[in-house]
Amino acid sequence: MSRILFEREQPIEEPDPDRADVAFFAGLIRLKDGAAAPQNVMDWLKAHGWLRDPFLERVTTLTDIPIPIENYASFAGMFDEGASAASLGTDYVAAAVRSFFAQGGRRCYVVRTGDPLQPASATSNKAASLKGLLPDGAFLPDDRRSWHGVGHLGGLPDVTLLAVPDLPAIHASEPIGAKGQIPVIPSGPEQFVECSAADVTPAQQRAFENPAPRLAPAQYGEWSQSVKTIINYLAGGAEKQVPHLREIQFVAAFPLPLDLDVAAANENASSASLAQDIRDQVATLMPEQTEAESPGTLSSAFLQLSYPWLKTSGSSVLLQSLEPPDGALAGMLARNALTRGAHASAVKVTPAEIYDVWPELPADETTVPEAPIPWGNPRKRPLIQRLSLFGFTPSGLQLLSDVTCYPGESYRPGRVNRLVSVIARAARRLGEEVTFERNGETLWARVQTTLQQLLTRLWRLDALEGASPKDAFTVQCDRSTMTQNDIDNGRLIAVVTFTAAATIELIHVTLAINTAQSGVLAPRAQLAAVV
Repeated sequence: MSRILFEREQPIEEPDPDRADVAFFAGLIRLKDGAAAPQNVMDWLKAHGWLRDPFLERVTTLTDIPIPIENYASFAGMFDEGASAASLGTDYVAAAVRSFFAQGGRRCYVVRTGDPLQPASATSNKAASLKGLLPDGAFLPDDRRSWHGVGHLGGLPDVTLLAVPDLPAIHASEPIGAKGQIPVIPSGPEQFVECSAADVTPAQQRAFENPAPRLAPAQYGEWSQSVKTIINYLAGGAEKQVPHLREIQFVAAFPLPLDLDVAAANENASSASLAQDIRDQVATLMPEQTEAESPGTLSSAFLQLSYPWLKTSGSSVLLQSLEPPDGALAGMLARNALTRGAHASAVKVTPAEIYDVWPELPADETTVPEAPIPWGNPRKRPLIQRLSLFGFTPSGLQLLSDVTCYPGESYRPGRVNRLVSVIARAARRLGEEVTFERNGETLWARVQTTLQQLLTRLWRLDALEGASPKDAFTVQCDRSTMTQNDIDNGRLIAVVTFTAAATIELIHVTLAINTAQSGVLAPRAQLAAVV
C-alpha cells in the first residue's frame, strides 16, 4: 500500500428548488449494528429542527425521520443492504434505493418506519407496518409530531418522486400449496469420492424458501386502498396548505398475481376464485373513464405503476431474486430529468444493471395497437398503455412505456404530468416571492410575464407543440380570470393553456395564488376539448 486516502464527508447542501429528480423512499429497513448517522446528516437534521425534543429518540434509532441520501455508500453506512445474516429476503427498500442510484439518481430521502417483515409475518405485524407507512389522517403541516411515514413529504418541498416498495409485501397473500406432496429425498448407495487437494466448492448464494410476494384478488383490493390513501394525501395537499404535494409523482410496483400450480389447484376447492389474469386486475382497479379521474379507483395522473418485476445485480438477496420495479423506474425518471428534462419521455433512457424481467409478457401486451382504441371501449387495452412496462427489444432490455394511470390521453403520458408539475412548481415559487404584495395590476403583469418566460423556455426545449410561442401557449392573469371577491380576499388567479409536445389536446391549468399566505394553493388541471 503506497498511501492512505481520507475522504472528508461533504456537507449536505440544499438542492436547487427547480430540480425535478429528488426521490423519497418510505418503508421497512434494518439498521446496521452500531450504526449512527454521519456528521453531515446530523448537521442537516439540526438545521431542519430535528435535534430537539420530542424527536431525539427518532434520531437515535433513525426511525420515522427523513434522512437525506446523496449516494448509495451513505445509505449502506447506516442501513442493512439485505446481505446480512439477519436478512430474510424482504429488504425491498434497500434494493429500491440501490437501484435508484444505479439508474442514475443523485439525491433522495429515506424514512425508516421499522424492520423488514418476515415472509410469513402475522397479519397484526403487517397492519402495524402499514399504519407506520401511510400518512396520518391527523397530519398538520405546522406540527411535525404528526408527520409519519409518507406524511413526511409535507416538510420536503424539493421531492418530486415517491416510492413505497414494501406495499406488495405487506399485502401479500399466504402461499397456497398442495397438501399431499412429499419432498423427494435422493437415495442410493454411498460412494467413495476422492478428496481434492483443496476445497474448490464455489460459494453458494443464499436461497429463500418463500416465493416473492403475490396477491390474491382480495389482497389486490386491500393494496389498492393503501395506494389510494397515498394518492388522496397528494391530491388533498392544497386543502392542508401543502401545495407542493401535487407536484409529486407516486411511482409504485404493480404486485405479482397469486398463481396456483396444478396440484395446489386440484386440492383447493376455492382455486377457481383465485385464478387471475393481470389484465382483469388492471381493468378492475383502473377503469377507463374519460375526462375525469375515477373516484375510489387508481385511475389517477398522480400514480405511475410499473411492471413486471426485475432481476438486477442486487436482487439476489431478495425472495426469488425478484425486485419490485419502482426503485429502478424512479432512478430512470430522475436521470431523465437531469439529462433530458422532466418533460421528455424516459423510454429513451437505457436501464443499468437489469438483466431479466419476470413474468415474461406476451407480445400483444408490449406492443401499441396500430389502430387507436377509444377510451371506454369494451376491448381491453394492452398493458403497455396502462402500466410503465419493462421488456426486451432488439436493442436489449428497455423501459417500453412511461405512462401514468390517468384514464385518458391528456395526462396518460408521464412526461405531460411531469410538465404540469414543473409549471406548478414554478408558479408556487413565484407565489412565495410575491407573498403580501399588493394584489393589483402591477402584480398581475409580473406574474403573467414570469409564466410566459417559463413557458417560452419550455417551448424552446421542445416540451410544447407549436410553430411559435403564440401557437404553443397562452397565459392570462387579469380581471377576466378573477372576480372582485377574489381580489378583495387576496386571491390571484392565472390561467395557463398549452399543448404538450406530441399531443392533440389542449391542457388548461388554473394557478391560484393567495397573496395573504405563502405559495400556490390549488393548481387545478382542467381538460379542454380536443382540437
